[in-house]
Amino acid sequence: MLVEITSTIHVSNYCSLPVKCHFCGFAAGTSPEGYFQNFSRLSEDVKKAAISIEKSGIKRVSLSAGYGNFSLILRALETVKEHTNLKVLINVGGDLDKQKIKTLKSAGADTICCNLETTNRELFQKLKPSDSFEQRLKVCFWIKEEGIELSSGILLGIGETEKDREAHIKLLKEIEAEEIPIMRFQPYRGTPLENKQPPPIPTLINLIKKVKNEINPKRITIPFPTIDYNNLIEVIKAGATNIATVIPENYPFIVKGVAKPEAGILEKILPLLSSANIKTNVKTREADAKL
Repeated sequence: MLVEITSTIHVSNYCSLPVKCHFCGFAAGTSPEGYFQNFSRLSEDVKKAAISIEKSGIKRVSLSAGYGNFSLILRALETVKEHTNLKVLINVGGDLDKQKIKTLKSAGADTICCNLETTNRELFQKLKPSDSFEQRLKVCFWIKEEGIELSSGILLGIGETEKDREAHIKLLKEIEAEEIPIMRFQPYRGTPLENKQPPPIPTLINLIKKVKNEINPKRITIPFPTIDYNNLIEVIKAGATNIATVIPENYPFIVKGVAKPEAGILEKILPLLSSANIKTNVKTREADAKL
């Protein structure tokens, strides 16, 4: 079993949506536990973070930002590609059009993420009143048309039914998403969903198994902190093949998770995987020394 590790650089938490998504703790002003204060990473900051990620042995990074940050994301992509050999996933949600996708492709984007979160249109509009499901779906198809690897995920536990999840799996199979993040909802203090309880781990495990059995995509991604160190091995054995939002101990900036204000620490994760005889694509200096 080989598990991929994906790190992250949060480029900006500015979001131009007038009403923020009800579960969001990432965008400026949404939660006192999140970043809260608006920030944007300069190219030098992005370079510093990317180099620390590559030196740790991680081979892939996600560049994330809210709506209204395309120029910053493009500049960050160009910076990472100029100074490292990291594979790059871009995540700015539905804030893309055909030309922007072509531009990202030309700049070297390996994967573009556009999460649908739920295929229940009524629930989507209730929780994401300034966003558009139809726009996000169009973006997914445009990414596929450009021949770029598509990442599109499911947010578990926001009020959807089992029937909704089944419909979501069916849609992701139809659009042939190569990467499917499965994100277990965690409440952020100060948001409209702060009192909603997260779904139990067995529900997450069941969904991972269904996605694996019914789609078997190239990559099933489970991000920290929608899981933690205690259930990491369990989700991998259920079928997860990529663990995301993971940073090395020497990462130069504080990282707040999209679901909770923690990220996974690489140096804590690797021993857990090793003890369970699970291999990763991370090539550490210690591993090099044994060769």
